[in-house]
Amino acid sequence: MQLEILYKLAQENSLEDFIKKVSEIKSEYASLSPAAKFISMMEKYEQRILPNLLKDFGNTLTPSKFTQIVINEIKRDSGLLSAFVQNPSSLFGSILSGAEIGLAPSNGEFYLIPRNLKQPDGSYKMTVTPQIGYKGLVKILLRSNNIKNIEAHIVYEGERFSATLGTTPSLKHTPKFNIDRSADKITHAYAIAYFNSGGYQFQIMTRDEITAVSNMSKYNNHLYFSDKDNPNRWMERKCCLIQLSKMLDKDYYGTKALDLDNKLEVGALVTLDENDRIRVIEDKIKPSRFRNIYGTLLNS
Repeated sequence: MQLEILYKLAQENSLEDFIKKVSEIKSEYASLSPAAKFISMMEKYEQRILPNLLKDFGNTLTPSKFTQIVINEIKRDSGLLSAFVQNPSSLFGSILSGAEIGLAPSNGEFYLIPRNLKQPDGSYKMTVTPQIGYKGLVKILLRSNNIKNIEAHIVYEGERFSATLGTTPSLKHTPKFNIDRSADKITHAYAIAYFNSGGYQFQIMTRDEITAVSNMSKYNNHLYFSDKDNPNRWMERKCCLIQLSKMLDKDYYGTKALDLDNKLEVGALVTLDENDRIRVIEDKIKPSRFRNIYGTLLNS
């Protein structure tokens, strides 16, 4: 329960009435469904936290728009609702980490992935790990005043593909759409950034290099080289774009997003501290008491 509500009730009521009203509020909250409880929490974050996190993104992502996107995502994913009940700090930390870099969990920009992870006490809890999508990475990099456009493509066996480096780097790719373009035929991925100055920069990765990067992740990612789950090859494109982005000029949010993505790939977890500030835990989950909005209400 929010401290300001308690303070107001204490001012306006006798001790007996105060205790009675608090009990009524707790009973009313306890009777809500998990989805309704989450909406109640999220609306409070919309009022108190999101305006500051989203202040630099203007009307493209307002607190109310962000909140509605998140609520819709939670409603459709039972795993995320389970994480809210079992491990709310993980869910809200992941949600706010997206807001901090101006990405909402929609349209392939940002994902909230529930996983049943082992805790320090040996138990298992649904824990949310955020993930920046290919489209979200493109969106972040395009905020730079230096980059005009970004694209990434996949090369398949049987296509003409060549590249030269040195003082006059160039890349040529002639795709063929009448050949077998299944995942096992992928040979390369490449990403190109076009600058406002007229120049460009590209990065090429072989299939083996992409595989090596995916194998570094703590969690098995079934999207790599999957015709069923990733027919548009977003993970392979993102993998190459990540490598290219390390050499590009980025604004504050671009740098922060890439740092977050790198840490998440090797198993870092996101949570909130007692003041609703985002914490990235790089080694292991550490049990903690939370006095923020959801923690206070859930523990009332």
